[in-house]
Amino acid sequence: MSPTSRPELRVGWCRSDRVALTVLLAVWAGALAWSWRSRPAPVAGCWALAESVRETVDPNTASAASLRRLPGIGPVLADAIVSYRLQAGRPRPAFARVADLRNVPGIGPKKAGRIEPYLAPAVVRDPADHRP
Repeated sequence: MSPTSRPELRVGWCRSDRVALTVLLAVWAGALAWSWRSRPAPVAGCWALAESVRETVDPNTASAASLRRLPGIGPVLADAIVSYRLQAGRPRPAFARVADLRNVPGIGPKKAGRIEPYLAPAVVRDPADHRP
């Protein structure tokens, strides 16, 4: 080899390189499609937990853990509901109406309206509670 001659440089992809790349991309796309297909559909919004419950809760008898499954009720409010229930009423239920939940510190009209669909039928829904 003479000092002035250079080896020939190959520019571009040969046929076998293109075939190998195509096969790899097809396998990758198939694996991606399979993983997306087997993934469960996401549940949107903050109602995911409450929608998955699909049961009613009686605030007169429910534990704090059951109350925490209601939308907008965290551990502090659940404990407040239980302590109010223990202080408020032995002869009659502490929460006979939805409006009675507003006596618990931290629960206003909006929050009471938000959890109303998840309350047991024992808690009377007062039509006067709903304002347009």
